[in-house]
Amino acid sequence: MAGRAAALVTAVTATLLPAPAQAQASIAELDRRIDQAAHQLETVVEQYNEIRVDLLHNQKRAGELSETIEELDRQLAIRHDQVGQLAASTYRVNGNRPVVTLLSTASAENFVDQLLLADVLNRDNERTIAGLQAARGQSESARHAATALIERQQLQEQQLAANRQQIESDIRHLTELRARQRALLNRAGAAAASRSPTNTRLPEAATGIAAAAVSFAHGQLGKPYRWGSAGPYSYDCSGLTSAAWARAGVQLPHNARRQFGAVTRVGKDQLRPGDLVFFYSNIQHVGIYIGAGQMIHAPRHGEVVRVDRIDHMPIRGYGRPG
Repeated sequence: MAGRAAALVTAVTATLLPAPAQAQASIAELDRRIDQAAHQLETVVEQYNEIRVDLLHNQKRAGELSETIEELDRQLAIRHDQVGQLAASTYRVNGNRPVVTLLSTASAENFVDQLLLADVLNRDNERTIAGLQAARGQSESARHAATALIERQQLQEQQLAANRQQIESDIRHLTELRARQRALLNRAGAAAASRSPTNTRLPEAATGIAAAAVSFAHGQLGKPYRWGSAGPYSYDCSGLTSAAWARAGVQLPHNARRQFGAVTRVGKDQLRPGDLVFFYSNIQHVGIYIGAGQMIHAPRHGEVVRVDRIDHMPIRGYGRPG
């Protein structure tokens, strides 16, 4: 992606022509390419968020496994002691004598009693040994799971580091593209147009627990986009929606695709304020619906939380948290 962005910078530089009409054409092309670069950047950001969600889940599991292994080790030690005690008890009862020795017992009644006792002890011994083997198996299984989990965590940490490097590189190129865009706008005497509606009042009143989520999102307007952030001073798209619904008491993962899987699907005609709107086929963007065909969202790097119409990006679906 970084290579494509670098090539894009070179291509844009070649189009910097002095004539106003040519400058306007260059601005339009640059706008299109910035949109494309920002779209690609957001894909990587949401991939980063998803891997981070998985890593946090695995770290929690690792802690639980560690506690499980400690308990299994304790049970294993108890089973070892039980086997040792039973072996000593069996030896004391019959002196470890074979059955042929028992046949010489003078009393037939005593002989039967000893056979019955030996049988009981043998059954107890089998159960105790089986318990020991089961405890060993559980302990080994838990240790194998912990080892596999550690390996998976190491891989995820490597993926996060690689994604972070790519994101930071892409942001540098995107920043350079925007600087060139501003230079073109200044030369052409034009001002950048904002997509955001001038009226940011809530077009519809939210009800129930959704009211808290919408009110929170409205309070974040104007705060900067920052990848991987869930507030309180900056947000990315899924960070904003997860923070908004957390205020309403509903926990959502910090990832658009995971949020899509966690909500109840609704149709467009069922939309009400507080519902989430998901965008693109790979679900790389999400906003919180506020009614009248509008949403509050954290658009992309270099921009701020704002109100936009939901139809300015391809919609993948709608969902209702809670």
